[in-house]
Amino acid sequence: MTDFHYFEQPSDTSSGTLNPVFELLDYPIVMGGADEIVLTGPTPERPMVDGREVTDPRLIKALSKPDELDRAEVLDRSAKFAGVLRAMGITGGEGERILIAEDVPPISRALSILGAVRIGLSVDVRSEPAADESTSVFVYAIEAPPVESGRASVKAIRSRFEGVGIAIAGETANLDQAMRDSRVEPTEVVALTPDQALIHTDETSLDARSSLEWLSREILAEA
Repeated sequence: MTDFHYFEQPSDTSSGTLNPVFELLDYPIVMGGADEIVLTGPTPERPMVDGREVTDPRLIKALSKPDELDRAEVLDRSAKFAGVLRAMGITGGEGERILIAEDVPPISRALSILGAVRIGLSVDVRSEPAADESTSVFVYAIEAPPVESGRASVKAIRSRFEGVGIAIAGETANLDQAMRDSRVEPTEVVALTPDQALIHTDETSLDARSSLEWLSREILAEA
């Protein structure tokens, strides 16, 4: 596994700061890996082009193939999701965690996890998350048609969260719509201490340092 690029180098008085998402997305892009395919998903039931659902049967047939996202799009979409979290009051502080329903599409799930880790939000992927008083972000599937991106002379970017909703402290939102909101800015990667609790699985709990291997294996296995 690649050594971490520390934001603050470890010293006698500090453990330093890092972020596993920086290693998987930001740094490789700087090194020329923006176009590498790092995330794939199943063949979509409703193929889309430039954010618009395809209706022509010939195009549907031609586009009925697995989704592929390059590293640049994964960074852009996960950072925008992190911006949505920030806009809804989530800071990634102690006592905050994200839960993702089983019916959320794989690509949306992966982007949610990467976006959460980007701001240091605890990710709970246990089959039976612990019931406690912590602030929870709940990502779940909803019945909603894709948001029409409108006619534009430039390429429209898919939200990658079509049919997915989010709930935080009683406030809900259609993520497809929220991801298209130009007022929501993508969020920069946040510096974390290596021992910050980050990902909770059925087998173990992982801190920021040890979560890199899990993210590489479980979320960006194509990278």
